[in-house]
Parts: sequence; C-alpha cells; structure tokens
Amino acid sequence: MRPEFRGEEFYPPRDSRVFFQGECRIPSCERMLSYSVKRLCTAHYQRWVQAGRPELEAWVPGEDALHRHRSVIRGCAVAGCRRSMNGCSPRICTRHTDAWKAAGAPDLDAWLATARYEAPPHGERDCVLPDCPWWTNGPETALCQRHYIRWRNNGHPVLPDDELIEWFERLELRRDPYIRFHDLGRQVRLEVQFGLQRRADIGDRHTAPRTVTRALSWIRESGVRSLMDWDETQWLEFCHVARKGYRTLSHAFIRDTRFELRRLLIADDPWAAPPAAPRPRP
Repeated sequence: MRPEFRGEEFYPPRDSRVFFQGECRIPSCERMLSYSVKRLCTAHYQRWVQAGRPELEAWVPGEDALHRHRSVIRGCAVAGCRRSMNGCSPRICTRHTDAWKAAGAPDLDAWLATARYEAPPHGERDCVLPDCPWWTNGPETALCQRHYIRWRNNGHPVLPDDELIEWFERLELRRDPYIRFHDLGRQVRLEVQFGLQRRADIGDRHTAPRTVTRALSWIRESGVRSLMDWDETQWLEFCHVARKGYRTLSHAFIRDTRFELRRLLIADDPWAAPPAAPRPRP
C-alpha cells in the first residue's frame, strides 16, 4: 500500500476527481467540493442559506469581495511598522495598541497622525512562514500575531521552525474535506486504507470524504477487527441501508472494500511476484 494512504489522516489530492468535484464557485475561495451543492463549499453554502438563498449570480460578487477582505492579513497602520494587526484593536498591532491605550485611547486617526515607529533594542524578526511579510511580536516568537492566533486556536503544538511550516501547510489542507482514521484498530484501518487506494486507482466512482467518514463511524460502532468478520447481510442490517441516499454510498464503500479484500486474499494479489516462466523442454 502506498504511503499517502497509510497515515493518521488522508488528504485527497486536490486534482483528484475521485474525491472532489471541483472548487467552490466563490473565486477567492479555494476550498474543494466533495459534493457539488450549488457549486459552493460547505461554509459558503451555509452563508448563502443564511442570506435567504438569493439568486447566485447576484450574490457571488459581493460574497467574493467579503471573503477577500476577511482573508487578507493586514499590517499595523503605524508608518514603518510591519507587525500584523492583533485582531482585536482597530488597524494597529499589539505593541502599538498598548501605546495607544497608554495615551488614553484617543481618536485613532488623530493618534496615527503623530505616531512614529521606533525599532525595539532587540530588533525585529520575520514570521517564519515563507509567504508572510509581517514581523513577529518579539525575537522569541516565530509567528506574526495573526498566525500565532491561528496556531494557538488549533492545538498550539511545540515544533521547530521547519516542522512548524509543514504543520501550517497541513492546516491549509484541512480546509478541504479529508478523512481521519483515529480509533480504528490496526487491521481494519489497513483494510479501509486499501479500499481508498483501490477507489483512487480504479477511478470510476466518486468517493466523497464525508461518505467514507460515515462508513468509518459504522465500522467503529460495530467493533469488528476486520471488515471480513461480518458477511454482507450483517453489514446491511447494521448500517440500516435504504435504497437511496448518502447511507447507500457509505455502505457501498464497505461493500466494495470487502470485495477488493476477497480478491486480494483469494488470488488476485497485486503485490505477488509474477509466476516463473516455464523452462524449455530439453
């Protein structure tokens, strides 16, 4: 089995039409779609519903502008300062927020007209993320304020700089649908991962990550150590599968994986050495 299917989590390739059905229709949103509901990602679909389901062609430009505005990390408004805004105070970084408050929190525009950037004795440090133009809040901090907040809100792992960059890259992938294999026993996890690999290789059936996630929930609840512990009738009864709907697709993943496992166990072993050529007769 290939390494990309064997981890704790599986992030489908963004160009895979087995696992995704394209990108969100909001131009500035790069999230992938596992189900093409109005060609909107889950977050933007919910925003569209909350807006009263307006006509999409009229709604998309305004939502795109709003998404671009929210996505940009903005810098401090004090001339010469390259720290990012702290997310709480208007338009200024944490350091200058403290200075503004110390001045009595006057009108911000008037205060900015006279505010001057002064470099600290220890100098400034760039955010460790390669594409980020902002400074950190101090020499002992690897991230700018906005990336620090995101790191803090997502588990704040203690990592060296190079691993921290990789962690943020994985965090970006989590914006797309993905599959977690937590709490699965070793045997059944390998079987599920093999099933995913076969779906990817065969390539003729859409396999939305949330469909697989529902199947994994059933597998955890069943308590089986292997998908082969139960026969087809037992899986059908346990999953309460109707004739149509997402539950049918989730059960189909279990069914197809069991079929591929039977092929593997009986004769059709893709890793088996080819048979030796017959020796010529003397």
